[in-house]
Amino acid sequence: MKYLLLLLCLWLPAAAATAPTLAPLQIAEQFVAPTGWAEMKDYLCCEAAGQAKRETLGQQIPPQLQRTCQLVAQGDSTAVVAVELRGPAEHRDFYLHFAKEGDAWKLQAIRNLAMTHLGPPMVELLSNLPPAEVADYDRKHPDASHAFTVGNLRLWTAADADIAAHFRKNRADFRKMLRLVQAGNYFTTDSAAVGEKAANANPAVHALLRKLFLSRVTRRETGCASCLEFVIGGKVNSTVGLLYQADRAQLPAMTPERLIVLKPLGDGWYLYKTT
Repeated sequence: MKYLLLLLCLWLPAAAATAPTLAPLQIAEQFVAPTGWAEMKDYLCCEAAGQAKRETLGQQIPPQLQRTCQLVAQGDSTAVVAVELRGPAEHRDFYLHFAKEGDAWKLQAIRNLAMTHLGPPMVELLSNLPPAEVADYDRKHPDASHAFTVGNLRLWTAADADIAAHFRKNRADFRKMLRLVQAGNYFTTDSAAVGEKAANANPAVHALLRKLFLSRVTRRETGCASCLEFVIGGKVNSTVGLLYQADRAQLPAMTPERLIVLKPLGDGWYLYKTT
């Protein structure tokens, strides 16, 4: 009996110290909450463990910002949770990537669209141009007018919710543009670059791209050879746009290294971001 009691006493502290199993969404909500999280390190690994050593991400975010977590996808070994930050003058999104270690989910990496801070100063500069300078700008940039450039910059740096709203508002034009690209069979040629150039040179496609504040249509952004990507913009390899793929089984996988988020918008359309 003594030995049984001794074993029980030794086992209880160890059992109490074991962190409870949490799902990715639960971990995300704890990690972005404004208060601290004593068990944080038990749920971090890899890159995230090296970045969040003393404070959670939530403690580093201004306390007045509202935080909303949304599970984007969860499979057997990976998961992605989108986090929306919203305040009176701020609206941002970032993405938490999870990996499974044994039976436990761990936060692996934190991602967002890079270099968007460059957009607002450019929008402010262009928006304050006098009419004569706007006309001069349009003469010098016949393929990307002043109105298109301002609209494109605003959409590039917009929150996910605003991009989704832009898509819903202009759904008919997005569908029309998609039909034109599909009917042209531009991406069935041996050279993807040749097909892409021909698709973007089609006057009707080009007009819709400009109307929707999109820079181009391609198949080279997300690593999906069967998807159509309508790029809004970005810098270097950090881009945002709308992707079309009717067959969910052919969608590319989200990873911290390339495709950081893929949010469904309905009817085979998705909002995507790369890094």
